[in-house]
Amino acid sequence: MKFVSGLVLIDAPHSALNMMGTDTSVAERNKVVVKKLKCGKDSYVYVSAQAWRYWWRKTLEEKFGWELSPLEKVEGKNQVYTQANPIKYPDDDVFGYMRAMEDLTVTRISPLKNTPLISILPVRSSVISDFATASRHEGDPVPYESEFYSTVLKGAFSLDLDAVGRFLFVDKAGFKNLINFDVLIENLKNSKSKDAKKKAKKLEEIKSKINWEEDFINLAKELGVEMKEDEWIMPKDVRAKRAMEVIKALKYLYGGAKQTLFLTDVTPKLIILGMFDGGINPFISDIFYEDKGEIKFDREALIERINEFSDVLNPNKIFIGVDKGFVKKWGLDVEDIALEEVEVVYGSVGETLENIAKEIANYYGVEL
Repeated sequence: MKFVSGLVLIDAPHSALNMMGTDTSVAERNKVVVKKLKCGKDSYVYVSAQAWRYWWRKTLEEKFGWELSPLEKVEGKNQVYTQANPIKYPDDDVFGYMRAMEDLTVTRISPLKNTPLISILPVRSSVISDFATASRHEGDPVPYESEFYSTVLKGAFSLDLDAVGRFLFVDKAGFKNLINFDVLIENLKNSKSKDAKKKAKKLEEIKSKINWEEDFINLAKELGVEMKEDEWIMPKDVRAKRAMEVIKALKYLYGGAKQTLFLTDVTPKLIILGMFDGGINPFISDIFYEDKGEIKFDREALIERINEFSDVLNPNKIFIGVDKGFVKKWGLDVEDIALEEVEVVYGSVGETLENIAKEIANYYGVEL
């Protein structure tokens, strides 16, 4: 397996990017609080992994023209699902899905895995409340309160390059990405089971409902998908394009709650990336931390971590992208890192994402 693994820091100087909702402990219930998690004696604000993925998805749609898989709500149930068609919809491919169709279920483990975005600074030094009133109506003003924070958010992710554009028919949760209706129906027609004809008819109905022939079989042939018995593999240029755009989208990342009042640029201001033979991400913890209200960078921890996993780092390069204003503001000396057997490639965040995208293209054997 080949993974692109990375860490991002997002500067959030005046933000309320993911809200918990109304504070029910307040009698008036007019206080909106941000999401927090507790670790040891301190609490930290965070942006949920789901919210981050939503920003990522929308950025891919708006910047790179991805056609997102339409959502459907299950009638009479509090359930919603995508079309579960990774051939047609690249977000079904990259972000995964689960969909039940009568007695059949297809699931796909997301090739893109990510943590929540968690504040490096604890609540005691980062969260404040904004008091305001609604007074554009007749009568007394209505007071309300909203939490927001000033901090730096840290998040990590890994993208499984081998899984992008590769869809399995394995009868196992997470690995039954598609159902080969033609094979199942043919087997049922040849079966002597009493219920075989009834099951075959039901499959024919499901097959017709999801447009199996047009949206799966014919589209796969049109795109040049390698259609094996137990897996389908998209052409290498399609796989490379999808993987590269997922990474490059970070440069244009946009989203978050309360942007009207607390406009925040959520594009990464520092990013560290590498390509590993396996799903590890050595950048997740303890490289950036808080000390007496300041953010510190543990250079030795990063060097030790890279050296520890240099045997699965391929190519032997670490990519570090920085916004110079950000690292100057926090005094983060991330440059001039010396490693004996690993090349450290520096650049702006945008340049770094382009550099790792080139390595992704090389992995798939695609010329840019």
